[in-house]
Order: sequence, then structure tokens, then C-alpha cells
Amino acid sequence: MMIRLLIIILIVLVGAAALSGLNPSAEQSTNPLIKGLATVQSWFREAPIPKLPGTDNSETSVYKWRDSSGEWHFSNQPPPAGVASSVKIYRSDINITQTPPTPVKNEPEQPPEKKTTNIPETAAPLLPITNPERVKQLIKDAKNVQGLVDNRQQDLDQ
Repeated sequence: MMIRLLIIILIVLVGAAALSGLNPSAEQSTNPLIKGLATVQSWFREAPIPKLPGTDNSETSVYKWRDSSGEWHFSNQPPPAGVASSVKIYRSDINITQTPPTPVKNEPEQPPEKKTTNIPETAAPLLPITNPERVKQLIKDAKNVQGLVDNRQQDLDQ
């Protein structure tokens, strides 16, 4: 039970330290808890990034060689003595991927020519209706359709 309480307190303190980093005036605060958390956070900010012993994190050497059976080997360790090899050094602060090629801009396409068809004007799109003659034609068409529906209903009733 005591360990759980300590873990909860530690989580709250770490969260408060992270949030105090959002307030640049936390170190000048009069609240001792905020000031202490800002101090702890500054310790973490100033701590050096650990490096593995014997390695430089900014460069990676890759050795390439072919063994006696003809197989290629790639390693960060040099090949056995007497084996011809090549080495490439890659830096972690340089991007080695190529940028994608820029698309070639073609001339702007000409809008397609309007095709003339033998569709009557009454088959033109219904919206928007701005022509009064078009409205009259639509009403006439609707009455014709209603007449057809009525005739069909009479035939079914007989």
C-alpha cells in the first residue's frame, strides 16, 4: 500500500514538473513546490545525453565485404584481417534519402469542347429554373405525366 502511494506521488510530481516547464516564470515563483519542480526540471534539461561506450552517436560506419564463398556481408564491425572491404560513414545529422522528384507541370489543359447533341431543350437539367418559358414547359410535362398515370389507373381498375 505504501509503495502505491509513493508511485502516485512520484507520478504527480513528474507531471507537475512537466507542466511547470510550460510556465517560463516558474523558477521565479514564490510557491516553493513550483520553484522546486522547476529546479528538478532544469536538472533534466541540463543533463548530457548518454552515449554508448566506444561509439560516437553522430556517425555510423558500415563495412561491406565478400567472404570466400561469395556472400556479401554488411556490418558495423570491421571484417576479419586480410579481407578486402569498403566502408561508408553515415552521419545521424544528415538526411540521406533523396527528395521526391518535382512533378513536371504540363501546359494547362484546354476545356473540352461542348458537344452538340440532338437532345431537346425540355430534356435539359431541371435546376436552376430561371427561364419562365421553361417553367411553363415543366408544368405542361407534369400535367401530361399525371394524365398518363390517371389513364393507367383507369385501365387497372377495369
